[in-house]
Parts: sequence; C-alpha cells; structure tokens
Amino acid sequence: MTISNDSPISVPSDDIFGLNPFAKALASSIESMTAPKGAVLAVNGEWGSGKSSAINLIKHHLAPAINKGDLVLVPFNPWWFAGADALTLAFFQELNKAIGPSLPKKLRKSIATMGQGVSAVGVVAGAFANLTAPGFGEFISGITGLFGKLTTIEKTVEEEHQQVSKALETQRKRFLVIIDDIDRLNPDDAITIFRLVKSVGRLPNVIYLLAFDRQIAERIVTERFPSEGVSYLEKILQGTFELPPPLPDVLRRQCAELAFQVMGEPARTKQTRFWNVFHDVVSPTIRTPRDVVRLGNQLSATWPAVANNVDRADFLAITAMQLAEPSIYAVIRQNQNEFCGLEQRDGQRGDNRSDEYDVLLGLNTRADREKRRLRIGLRRLFPRLDSIWSNTYHQDENWRRDRLIASSEHFRSYFAFSLADDVVPAELIDELVERADDAAFVRDTFCHALGIRRRTGETQAALLLEELKIYATDIAEEKVGRLTSTLFALADQLYVDSDAKRGFGGIADNQLRLRWLFNRLIHERFPIERREELYRGAMEKGAISWAINFAERCQGYYRPRDDERNRGEPIVTQAVAEEFVRSALAKISAAAADGSLARHHRLTILLFAWRRLAEDAGTTEVRAWTDSSLVDPNFVVKLAQQMPSSSWSFGMGMDEMGDRVQRETVRIDIAAYGDLLDVPRLDARINEELQARVLPETDLAILRAFMECPRGRHGRDDD
Repeated sequence: MTISNDSPISVPSDDIFGLNPFAKALASSIESMTAPKGAVLAVNGEWGSGKSSAINLIKHHLAPAINKGDLVLVPFNPWWFAGADALTLAFFQELNKAIGPSLPKKLRKSIATMGQGVSAVGVVAGAFANLTAPGFGEFISGITGLFGKLTTIEKTVEEEHQQVSKALETQRKRFLVIIDDIDRLNPDDAITIFRLVKSVGRLPNVIYLLAFDRQIAERIVTERFPSEGVSYLEKILQGTFELPPPLPDVLRRQCAELAFQVMGEPARTKQTRFWNVFHDVVSPTIRTPRDVVRLGNQLSATWPAVANNVDRADFLAITAMQLAEPSIYAVIRQNQNEFCGLEQRDGQRGDNRSDEYDVLLGLNTRADREKRRLRIGLRRLFPRLDSIWSNTYHQDENWRRDRLIASSEHFRSYFAFSLADDVVPAELIDELVERADDAAFVRDTFCHALGIRRRTGETQAALLLEELKIYATDIAEEKVGRLTSTLFALADQLYVDSDAKRGFGGIADNQLRLRWLFNRLIHERFPIERREELYRGAMEKGAISWAINFAERCQGYYRPRDDERNRGEPIVTQAVAEEFVRSALAKISAAAADGSLARHHRLTILLFAWRRLAEDAGTTEVRAWTDSSLVDPNFVVKLAQQMPSSSWSFGMGMDEMGDRVQRETVRIDIAAYGDLLDVPRLDARINEELQARVLPETDLAILRAFMECPRGRHGRDDD
C-alpha cells in the first residue's frame, strides 16, 4: 500500500461512506433554488468527515446544469491567500471573472472595483456588514491614512454594489460560489470570509455554498464578537445541511481492509484475538473517513520496519492509540515496567493500585463512560491491567512467543519501529524451525550469533537459545534428532562468559539455556525410549564438556540425595545413564591423551568432573595427568586463567539502603584443588615463566594476576 494524500473523491463510484445520496439531494435543491437576493448555504461536518468529498459530489451532480449554462460554478480556495486584503481582492477577482461577462459592458469592472475599495481600507467589509460591530471606531481612525488610495475610486463601494445588484436581478443565470475548509483558516481570515459573504458579496442570483465545522466556526466568531456569539452565523446562513455520518460498520470495515493491505491478514489461530483487540481498541478511535486514512498512512510508514516481528493486532492498536490518544501512548511508551509482565499477587492490590494507574494514564479526568472504554481497550493489550482493574490474573506463556506488546522482550519494537538487539528476527526463528535438520545451517547460524554482541554484553547466541526454546514444539519430530546432535557437538563453543547473567538479570548461562531447550524439545515431548534413542545418537558427537555435564545430569536421577524432594521423571533409564558416563570418561581420556584437554576453555571444570565420574580412581588419574602436564606453559596459563572464581552476594543494609545488585568477590579456592593439582609446583612454574618472559605479554599478565589474587574459600580467608 502507498501513502494516501487524503484527496477527496470526485465521482459517486468512489463513495464508500454513503455521501452520494446527501450530495445528490443537495445538488437537486441548489439546481431548483431561486435566489433573488442571494443565498448562503452551509455543509457542516467535523474535521475529516468528508466535507470536501461531498462538495465534489455536489459539483458532479450539478454538471448538467453547468453544461447547459444555467449555473456558473465559482470555486474559491481561501488557502491560497493570506491576510484580509489579499483574501478580499482574490475573492472579488474570482467573482468578476465569473459574473463580469454577464453584466452590461459599463458594469463589467464594477465587481473588481468593489474589491479594490473594500481591500483599500481593510476592515471596511466588517463595517459595511454591521456599522455597530466592534472595531468600527478603529476603522474610522485609520481611514485618514488611506484617503489617498480611496480617492482613485470614482464610486463608493455601496454605489457599485447597488448597480451590480440591479443588473443581476434580471439575470436568468445563477452563480454558485463554493468555499471549502473555512474552519481550517486562521481566525482572522475565517472572519474575513464570513464578513465578505455577509455584506459586500451578497448579490442577487449568487448562491454561496460554504463548508466548515460549525463548532469551530462558532468558537471563532464568539471570540471576535462575544455579544453576538452564534447568532452571527445565523444571520449569514439561510440553510445548514449536516453531513451524514458514515455508518460505523462501514468505517470499521474500511479500516480493517486498509490494515490487511499493509500488514496482511492474521493467521487463523490469531483471528479471535485480532478482532477482540480491533473492536475494543481500534474501532473507538475511528470516527471519520480521515481517521481511516491517517491510520492507513501511519501503518504504511511504520509497519515495514517491524513486519512479522510484532503482533499485528497489537501494532495496529498501539498505532491507533498514537493518533487518537497521544497522551496515553506517551505514558505507555515511557513506562514499560508498569505495563509489561505480570502483577504480583502480594495482597497489596486494593483500590490504591487502580487509582495509581488511572492517574498515571490520565483516566481520572475522563468521563465515566470514556474511562470504562479506555480501560477495556488497555486490558486487551496489557493483561497486567486485568489484575489491577478486575482482579483477573493471567500467565504469560505465549506472550513472548507471539511477540505481544505485553512481552518485555518485544515491547520496545512497537515504539522504536525497528528490532532491538535483544530480539531475534521472526524470519530467522522460522528458518531455524524449518531447517532444524540442516546441520551446517544451524552451526553457521549459532557461530554467527556468537559474533554479535548486544548492548547488555551478551551475544545473540544466548537470545537465540531462549527463542528456540519457545518454538521447540514447532520443530518436526523427524528433525529433532539431527538438531540435537548438532547442538551437542556445538555446545562447548556456546560456553562464553559474557552470556552468563548475574547481578541484574538473575542467574543463567548457555549451559542452562541448552538444558531448558532440550527439556522442551525432547523431554516434554517424547517417551523415555525415544529420548534414549535421540540422546544416544547425540552423545556420540557431543563436545566433551557438554557430554560430561549431560551424563552427570542423567546419572543424578539415580544417585541418593539427602533431601526428600521429587526429582521428576528421569531423562533416560539407569542403564543408559551409566552408558553415557562411560562415553564421557572416554572423551576425557582421549582429550587428555591428544592434548586438547590442556587447552580447553573449561579446563578446571573438566578436572573436577573427571574426578567425580571416575569415582575411586578419579583423584589418582587426574593428579597423574596434571603432574605430567605442568611442564607445558600453555597448561600453566590455562590453570592461572581459570582457577580464580567469582561469588556473588548482596550486601546487607540496616534499611532500604542495602545493595540493589549483587556484589562480586574473586578468590582462588586452593583447598579445592589440593587432591588434583600440585599447587606449590604450579606457583613455582608460574614464577619460572614470569622470570623467563618468553610468553606473550597477555599470558604474563594472566600469571601476575593469579599470583596477586586472594586465596581462600569464598567468605573467609585461610590463616
């Protein structure tokens, strides 16, 4: 869809809002009207209701009379001129062009002369209209300065007007002067038009058809002439015709059709919600044809940037609110945390929360009926408000999946008209779901995502894992095995420190995200026999760190625990869990033998896992390998880099001034490594490398940091 310039229609075939019958009836009245002293008619309608279209349709139906010469059309566009003098001269020039040829030769310049005379003194039109009107004294005081200009006119304006009037009384021909959009002029220019029509412009067989919003026009004249008020217009108009309002159903249908042209129709599963939102939020904002056009134009300009990455119903609704309720739109835009997510059931609701939101949104100043309507619409968009205004609580399982405005992850896209860096494009998720069995595509997609850094410091890979979990059940069963094997093989690459949330965002890392993904992808979908088949194939290709982690999880369901908590359904049977442990130990042994273990970016974690999985022989095996590996400078650097660890805690305050975020403490827990590593020898090796200064400066910096790092268990120093 292209942007519409809001041009009025010109022919009945384009009429979709029911204006044509009105226009045809009014044209018929004008055609049969006699006006020996002139007449002024008005088409009244609010801004955007279709007045200009109605005028065009009236002209269409008057075409036969115009073509026969019975009626002469005199269009006058006051928007082309500014200021009383310019408007007045232009007004009479247009009259002279149309009426002059039908006058006796000696009077053909009279109308132009009238315009010159009126414009020469500016306010003379108002004085002529009403000698007692406010401002007449100013006219008298200013006339002296303009006397020189007036002396060039042979006859007075009144004399010229009388002669033209007599000539027009005998005319069979009638003249229709159309002046549209008077209410959109500045107040001074609008008053000038009313004065001209009321006074000098009133001529026999001249019919004026004015189009304006009467409420605006009455406000303008009331401000200028408080003593007369609305009676000022009543003295001008002989007939007022109210523009028929379009049928609400027609407006709604046109609005929906425009929305579908721009955004496409919602999926069948989303149609019920779309129409609920449409009727409760969008429909009340559409009162005139111009409202439809404005909404269509706004959608055309903004939708392409977020197409298919936000919900259609919500985007249409918030766009309609932007145009019709800009103050509410601004409050929502600036207060994400007040509208997204769920309201806590803390027993604190009460009327105070309801009142707080009414004040925040400005609903406390609205009429009760309007307030109720707005509340209903806002509850459609933000279920959190349901709990505040109706004590109805929801769960948000599908908000993120459906990319609703109530989802914290997608809220900003509705206002930025672009995808934030914490949103994965819907096209990419759809392609991952469709090509889940394409190992190269999945691998390349995640590797590329690891290279994209978000503003939070995390990579896009963390976000991709979270999003894929949401859509896991959409992945076809026959594609699950291949995807699982690909992710098992890729898992160690996905372990990046930057993707570990701490402090502000809770606790999560890509290892946990993979767990959550596989829970949805496999554990919740398939019986244990099918799970074993899928995981057995994946374990063969699994990266060492992930394979160990997964084997321990499977085995953990069968180990005794001190507490009585239910562990839920096992991932695999005990026999298969033991098989996975053996497979993980084989991977460790192979990595230790080929040297890849010494270079692994999760080396220290793997050492502890090796000891646990090997059980009685674990300590001996690990210690023997680390002793033999300490000769390798690269192994020494890896240990120095990974042995310091962080703990996170909140500082306790005596009042509300306690810590807002978690505090990090970095230490080396030497005691934990006592059985696995010869720590004194490690220190000696580090000193040797520092003295030799052969390693790159980055490695030497790691070694120096290790020697300076506090040692002891987290929470206390070793004496």
